[in-house]
Amino acid sequence: MQHLHQTTVLAEEIDSLGHMNVRFYMQRMERANRVLLDGLQLPGTLLASSFLRRTDTYTRFRREQFEGATLITAGGILALTEGGMQSYIEIRNPDTDEVAATFIVTTALIDQATRKNLPFPASAWDSSQHAIEVPRFAKPRSLSLGPANTEVTLQQLDAQIPNIEGGGMMSGKREAVIEAEDVDADGWLREDIELMFLPFAKLAAQNNLQQGPPVFQTQDGQRVGWAVMETRTQTFVQPRLGDNIAYFSADLKIEDKSRLSRRWALDRNTDQLLGMSDTVGVCIDLDARRAVNWPAELRAQIERYQQPQLA
Repeated sequence: MQHLHQTTVLAEEIDSLGHMNVRFYMQRMERANRVLLDGLQLPGTLLASSFLRRTDTYTRFRREQFEGATLITAGGILALTEGGMQSYIEIRNPDTDEVAATFIVTTALIDQATRKNLPFPASAWDSSQHAIEVPRFAKPRSLSLGPANTEVTLQQLDAQIPNIEGGGMMSGKREAVIEAEDVDADGWLREDIELMFLPFAKLAAQNNLQQGPPVFQTQDGQRVGWAVMETRTQTFVQPRLGDNIAYFSADLKIEDKSRLSRRWALDRNTDQLLGMSDTVGVCIDLDARRAVNWPAELRAQIERYQQPQLA
């Protein structure tokens, strides 16, 4: 694998659970993936009218990281096809010799004017003989990298997912309007904004909230939260200025210590599915720093809104 960059976990990257927040892993991955893309040396004439976008990102979080930790990011190309580049990236703590997180990423070529996928130039495929393989520990555990169920409709989600204030944070409906500060010069959602997390980022900015999932305290005084273990996020279409985006979130499956959740983003005016994101989270005792069974009162709250039929 290729060494891509080295960083240090900063105080401002620590979230409500006391460890580095998910979005800062994603920032490191994005920076590393860009290095791999630059190494392809795609023709400047091609990139004058198109650009590269992550369209499918699988993440597996393995070890939480804390302020001051040194992180080395490495990776390489898995495959190059007409559909784009698939890459593998991992973040490792060299002081503990532990892998913090791994990523399997698909990056597509996008037409600047229409924002539709273009075929990757055949000249780039010649480097496919240098492809690496995904290590066993980085392969999906609870999520699939196969085709996702995209047959869900806005009407179906509207009918089955209730409005929820607070609570589990992974269930309910939210809305977000694409505003002027969210778009690029052509009026499309900026590439540096994660579509699937836009309403939560807006809410946090408006209310000056600490990043990260909520912390719960049980009747017995136990402090628990949930830590993300795996995610898969797919982007199908980018919205434009003024679009009203409907977000729906639901828990699909609940185990003794974990939950499988899904979020959908659809254009409220056209009913078009823009993206979806799956998350596997595990309940952790924040003082013992270990996975535990869901406390009864928290599990009851989550199960109340479970939607297994939407899997």
